[in-house]
Amino acid sequence: MNIPYLWGGRSSFGFDCSGLCQILYKQVGITLPRDSQPQSNSGVVVSFPEETQPGDLAFFENESGEITHTGMLLDQDRILHSSAKVRIDKIDHDGIFSMEQNRYTHRLRIVKKILP
Repeated sequence: MNIPYLWGGRSSFGFDCSGLCQILYKQVGITLPRDSQPQSNSGVVVSFPEETQPGDLAFFENESGEITHTGMLLDQDRILHSSAKVRIDKIDHDGIFSMEQNRYTHRLRIVKKILP
């Protein structure tokens, strides 16, 4: 927690969002692509919010509809991700809600189940 955001980072010096997810999955023997867009091609779509489980990956889009962010669900209401720092924020069907900023920071596109 609180490790700084570092574009391309995958260590205790800093993580970006996809690097964090890649390293977390590597710990359980699953290889993921390096960036969030290719990572979003992995796994199986979770169609309903009540079907999500800890470890599922959520992907977020920009205004153009491109996948630009990812994070790992801790439960149906919380996500671990790297945005400014490694942090836990609230998540719902709209996206990530930052309590610090009192606003949505990322728009949810899709949730994928990666673990078997």
